[in-house]
Amino acid sequence: MSKKKKAILSAITTLLAASGLTGYTIVKTTDIQQPNFETQEHKITKIIDGDTLKIKTGILKTRKIRLIGINAPEKGACYYEESKEALTEITKDKNINIEKDISGLDKYKRLLRYVIVIYEDPEQDNIPVNYYMIRNGFAFYQSSPPDNRYRDLFITAQRQAQEDNLGLWKDCDYQEQVSEGAAALREQSTEPIDPECIIKGNISDAGYGKIYLLPGCDNYKRTIIDTRKGESYFCTEQEAQSAGFRKATNCP
Repeated sequence: MSKKKKAILSAITTLLAASGLTGYTIVKTTDIQQPNFETQEHKITKIIDGDTLKIKTGILKTRKIRLIGINAPEKGACYYEESKEALTEITKDKNINIEKDISGLDKYKRLLRYVIVIYEDPEQDNIPVNYYMIRNGFAFYQSSPPDNRYRDLFITAQRQAQEDNLGLWKDCDYQEQVSEGAAALREQSTEPIDPECIIKGNISDAGYGKIYLLPGCDNYKRTIIDTRKGESYFCTEQEAQSAGFRKATNCP
């Protein structure tokens, strides 16, 4: 091959590489199996409804994300528009992180993930979208085994949204519509055996650890004790402390 032809081929290769058009580059940027797919920030391209969105995964390529553990009203149902608008607003002009549980895809080939909205300000909290939608009454909790990493947190969020009469619980006829998971948890809540032993030993769904509450503490009445989770009632504070529980900070 002449030096002239070699120079032309070299120039073409350089141009393709600089333009991102080499075969290696195309495969790397469109393949969701790339090593950093789960940890990189993603750009949302479309909000489909209150529990589904699309992200960009490469050149001219997108994938649908179905939020784990929630179920937003379907099109035509009460609070559909409000739910979709809520998801649109909290993700507007923001990048997101995604978090996988056990399952990779649902039966419609959508990626099953938890979604976190990222704020560049280091002093501002990121938003866990799945939790936000349930806690503010924009979606229902939906049991999604085996993807149960935040099950108790989501169940508690729905219960609080109902008690606070937020969103769809206020404006729609959904008062009796409770997911199977939430109903099962409530049905198996435990009452104290001894009426004198009413200090509640709770294992926090929000990650605060083992805490105990006395009558008069904020949230005492709404706190449910489930012995399946290792929770218990205690007769004295010393008994609770000996079991590894600490007093809730919202107690007088």
